[in-house]
Amino acid sequence: MNKGLLFAIISPLVSGIATILLGGASKLLHPLVILSLAPLIGGVLLALFLLSRGEKFKAKELKQNSKELFLLITVRQIIGWIPFVIALTFTDAIKAIFLTKVEPYFVLFWHWLIKKEPVKPRHIFLLVIHVSGAILLSTGGRFTLGKAQLGDLFIVASMATSSLSYIWATSLTRKIGAIKTNSFMLLIAGLIFLPFALLVSPASGWINLTGWAYLIGYTVLFSTIGLTLWFISLKSVRGWIVSALRALSPLLAAPFAYFLFGQTLSVVQILGGIVVLITSFLIAKEHLDSAKKTS
Repeated sequence: MNKGLLFAIISPLVSGIATILLGGASKLLHPLVILSLAPLIGGVLLALFLLSRGEKFKAKELKQNSKELFLLITVRQIIGWIPFVIALTFTDAIKAIFLTKVEPYFVLFWHWLIKKEPVKPRHIFLLVIHVSGAILLSTGGRFTLGKAQLGDLFIVASMATSSLSYIWATSLTRKIGAIKTNSFMLLIAGLIFLPFALLVSPASGWINLTGWAYLIGYTVLFSTIGLTLWFISLKSVRGWIVSALRALSPLLAAPFAYFLFGQTLSVVQILGGIVVLITSFLIAKEHLDSAKKTS
């Protein structure tokens, strides 16, 4: 199996468990603490790893790629991640891991809008079915707009923005490497949020040992492992395929959410989740098949 494809499969499995841990941390720590320290700790760990291998961080690399780094950080780590962290204070992480599966369709939209890639009627049909499943997953068949549903909408909004970052993430990974791109992105984003966290977050939003355990677990699994594998996979695998393979994440994350937090879904929500996964797998299969034909 192609190494990039293997990493694209492992990344969502690791990231799914990390999302459950982030959900736990978001209930115990202030959102700004998470927004600042999760990327900052992850960025430092990656930087130390690179330095241990004799790699150097060059100001020239930052300068030459400043525009793409700015866009990547702004779109993914600021505009995209803020609503996601806020969403997890409203809704259950077990729903979040299913709702993030809408991302491939937003990747499709951005590629159509920016790269002028054609959209097939089949994709639109799958999207309609996918959204129907996501609505069932969010509401459980009870169509009221409560706090949890607001959180679910925030997750979808986060995916709409974050999906745009594939364009610059792919380019930067090929120019300066996956680990260095990830480290730059996390360090800069963490430093941007840190002053706000120090000024705004109350002491109670910082001091919770269980919350810190969840946050560190999330940082190690997602920021250092999951994101790095995501960046590496983008070097050789199309963004479409990498995004669609995120449908794998509930396979480990859903049981993990049940055993750690006792989070479950109703029968209607499970049916909605199944619809979401099936449509995600179909879009993944289609793009895997198209990649084989063009390779």
